[in-house]
Amino acid sequence: METRSDLPIENAVIRAIKERRSIYRFAPESVSEEKIHTVLEAGRWAPSWGNTQPWKFIVVKDAARRQEIYDIVKSTLMGHVGIEGAPVLIAICVNPKKDPYHFLEDGAVATQNMALAAHSLQLASYWIGIFDAKNAKNSVENRVKKALNVPQGLRVVAVLPIGLPGYEKSMGRRWLREITYYDRYGKTSS
Repeated sequence: METRSDLPIENAVIRAIKERRSIYRFAPESVSEEKIHTVLEAGRWAPSWGNTQPWKFIVVKDAARRQEIYDIVKSTLMGHVGIEGAPVLIAICVNPKKDPYHFLEDGAVATQNMALAAHSLQLASYWIGIFDAKNAKNSVENRVKKALNVPQGLRVVAVLPIGLPGYEKSMGRRWLREITYYDRYGKTSS
């Protein structure tokens, strides 16, 4: 696992990408409106196919509504650890009619932008993917849609808990040479 930087160029964006980690426990403090707005702006500026911008974001701060989302996610997914402590949840919704071929990627990129922005603001987050490819009636996605009153035609890609980190976490990555090929799969040099 790679832990050192061997990048020829290092800047704030690269550092945020390399340092961001999924944090599952949050400190009890609230998150300022300014920081929430900044995270949302990062999602708004995400790239999308043909600049369709097929997303809508739902900021959930109400304690009862957050608890409802926690209960839905907790009862059906393994990735719920610590969600109860997050003072803010952001649901990332997309409109498949605006972009029937790329809406899922567009929502994923917006989610990633928000996670990186949160990290750059010293906030913690982790990605809870709830999109259900089969769009089953009682799926986590459809239960979250109902709880948040999301219109029928929209899909929910992810829920992003956000708050101050409750702990620090670091992890390495595989070496670039282990995952990179040139011109065709399996060719390890250019």
